[in-house]
Amino acid sequence: MNINTTKIISLLFFIFSAFYLYLAYQIQVFTFDENAPFNARTFPIYLGYAGLFFSGLKLILPDPNTIKVEHKNLEYKKTGILILIAIIYGATILKVGYFLTTSLFLFASYYFLGERRWILMFLLSFPFVTAFMYLLHGILDIYLRDPFLQLIGVMG
Repeated sequence: MNINTTKIISLLFFIFSAFYLYLAYQIQVFTFDENAPFNARTFPIYLGYAGLFFSGLKLILPDPNTIKVEHKNLEYKKTGILILIAIIYGATILKVGYFLTTSLFLFASYYFLGERRWILMFLLSFPFVTAFMYLLHGILDIYLRDPFLQLIGVMG
């Protein structure tokens, strides 16, 4: 019997998406945001359902051409480093704030994935996070507590 690597990965992603969806429903929402069309739990819930849907499709639909994975060509070290960076990001985001931790997370991720153009790495991290934060905080009026921006006087 030949084990299909794609189906195993799809099953793992399906399980991960189910767990993520469960956790998304546990996200605390302010009372006044409970019935809002968009709140802190909206996007994670949609993301969880999308993960279930696409991984479920990959599981049930026939796979016309199985991909042969050469494990010696996979970069486990880079994957481990990215997981470590993500753990550090998750552990520091509440203390440091969204802006600085997300920008540094993206910057470090680009670096460990092999990008060495410093200007491009900077432009795809700090200004991008600034624009996204402005969209959330300035336009959608979603409050993000950010100790770093409060410390330097940008946010009140």
